[in-house]
Amino acid sequence: MTSLPLHRLRPHPGPESEVTVTACCMDGGCAWESEPVPASAATGCEAHAAASGHRTFAVCVEYIALVTAEGGR
Repeated sequence: MTSLPLHRLRPHPGPESEVTVTACCMDGGCAWESEPVPASAATGCEAHAAASGHRTFAVCVEYIALVTAEGGR
């Protein structure tokens, strides 16, 4: 039996790794999408929902990841 090394995926700690969020409306046929914004900011879903009555959104969280071997190597 071959053993494989264990790797972990975690957010990269550098300044270039700001977590960003995007969203798009999932109401049939609506093409609304937010611009990428920092995770601490609002994506605009609330404003779009208030203006359109749409309530379902796909939200994507993105960050730069750092893969490390078990033990931090």
